[in-house]
Amino acid sequence: MRFDIMPVATEKQISEVETAAYNVWRNYYKDIFSPEQISYMLEKYQSKAALKKQMSEGYIYYMILVDQQLAGYMCVLVQSSYLYLARLYIKAEYRRQGLAKRTIAHLDAVFRNPELGFSHIRKMCLRVERNNHFAINVYEHLGFKKIRSEDTDIGNGFVCKEYVMERAIPAK
Repeated sequence: MRFDIMPVATEKQISEVETAAYNVWRNYYKDIFSPEQISYMLEKYQSKAALKKQMSEGYIYYMILVDQQLAGYMCVLVQSSYLYLARLYIKAEYRRQGLAKRTIAHLDAVFRNPELGFSHIRKMCLRVERNNHFAINVYEHLGFKKIRSEDTDIGNGFVCKEYVMERAIPAK
């Protein structure tokens, strides 16, 4: 299995990520959110227009490839003292193959490389829905710890009930 991470840069890649998001979200979140909330969140956060807006604001999207096929995607935002992992989604057929672990290891390698100028970034943070037990278990297995709970009004009468999780970026 050949594993690669590629920055999303072209219109075609943005469309591929949008399509993957719609497939992953509708399949994965059906037991966590209502169909109405899924549709709202996809349009607000994962539509082509939303992806382009986020990218213009400094969010960096990456395609996760297995044997040159899109297996998932992630999105990060470099903050002043930490890396915010805004999205990490793996398509159903690629789950349980260690891709999340390999993706986090890739981020660790990038952010501990002094030549890339990120030596001030020593931790990674993320948000995960409190009812998303599978993802919470994965993140805990990867060394993330729950820091706090937050309820966020995302508009249209919907609230995300999340854990904020973090982990140190290990030294070499």
